[in-house]
Amino acid sequence: MGIGALNSSFQKKGYATADMEAHWEEAQLIRKIFAVEAAMARTQGHMGIIPQEAAEAISENAVASNALIEKAQSGGVGNPSVAVLDALREAIPEDQRGWVHFGATTQDILDTARALQIKAATDLMLERLNAVIAATAKLAHEHARTLMVARTNGQYALPTTLGTRFSRWNAELRRSRERLEAMRERTEQIQFTGAVGTLASFGEQGPELSQRLAKELELFYQPISWHASSDTMTELATTVATLGQSLAKIAEDLFAMQQSDLVEAREDMDAHTSGSSTMPQKLNPFATMKISVGASMASGMAANMLTQAPATFERDHRLSEVHRNLIPQIFVAVDGALEKLDQLFPRLRFDVQTLEDNVKSAGVSLMTEGIMMELAPHIGHSAAHDVLQEFARENREKGTCLEEFCAAHPKLAGLKEKLDFESLTNPANYIGQAVEIAESAQE
Repeated sequence: MGIGALNSSFQKKGYATADMEAHWEEAQLIRKIFAVEAAMARTQGHMGIIPQEAAEAISENAVASNALIEKAQSGGVGNPSVAVLDALREAIPEDQRGWVHFGATTQDILDTARALQIKAATDLMLERLNAVIAATAKLAHEHARTLMVARTNGQYALPTTLGTRFSRWNAELRRSRERLEAMRERTEQIQFTGAVGTLASFGEQGPELSQRLAKELELFYQPISWHASSDTMTELATTVATLGQSLAKIAEDLFAMQQSDLVEAREDMDAHTSGSSTMPQKLNPFATMKISVGASMASGMAANMLTQAPATFERDHRLSEVHRNLIPQIFVAVDGALEKLDQLFPRLRFDVQTLEDNVKSAGVSLMTEGIMMELAPHIGHSAAHDVLQEFARENREKGTCLEEFCAAHPKLAGLKEKLDFESLTNPANYIGQAVEIAESAQE
């Protein structure tokens, strides 16, 4: 049994998805290494670097069968590429084995195989993210006119709509999608520059071989080694973790909306995901909690990437080991949070009546900014602000209504006939561009 929330066979069910895990499992890395070796052999054969017969033999036999994977996994060396190469060579006719891995360094092969894993994992993450973006856009349009209280610093602030909140989440997720897509030309690069980045083993044919191999593997060509650089993998980690933080923001808002003293939202009862083992009435917001925790784990691991000491000189195995450990887990943690949110939205119910009741319970104090803006042309903005602070205090302590307050206040007594008190105290009249903002949400 594994250790920790993302690795334990029991605990990880709350955080990891099987399809994202599959992209990062050891067997998949071995398959990618075989794929890189096969593509390299084919390309070298076409360029006359190795005999065509050898290229064909390597390409045909570099198939990651279960038996070959098991043989590679049983290798007794610390370098995974060496174990894979030993298994591959055994599968190839003896007279062609000498051309396996010809001129390459294992670091190049391993990093390129990782780039293929990153590509597949990013594809999956974007697919899932697109579904969540579509869900937030749909809900933003559905609730464009659903009146509710906006809160700042945990306190009632102004009227808004539920759709506006969804639209804000939607915009944040779309920005994360843009960042994920923009990073790909840097995070899905081929690594094929030789032991110290000079491609010396291939002479003048090196750059062409690297370019052709990148095209064969559908990766981005990079002529300069990034073995000792940490910027691209750090960008990858922080970009994925940033998406996690956006998911956590949504989860935290939904968690708060489900609190017993708000009950603005709730999850459908599911004895296995939201029920209590001892309190039958409870609807625990476990999905939102799992999303927040997954995002938190990803953020911590991204922070580890940022604080890791840089590699020394042309290459340093210590840096790459940290990257190989953390990047898969960051992907798994954020993907799990994405899936949780995607599955949560159809099960969420928003209590429109409670949302409206909370607006009513806030009363006229929810409208003081709008009233202030109405009074400002008559008595000045600063004076209007001070007067409305007095009103808010009297309203809280004595229940004084706006019309009564204005009639008694020396600065406002002459304005009674100029003010439409019914309109000024109607929250639906002070939502600004909320409906338009909600309806701007996009897939």
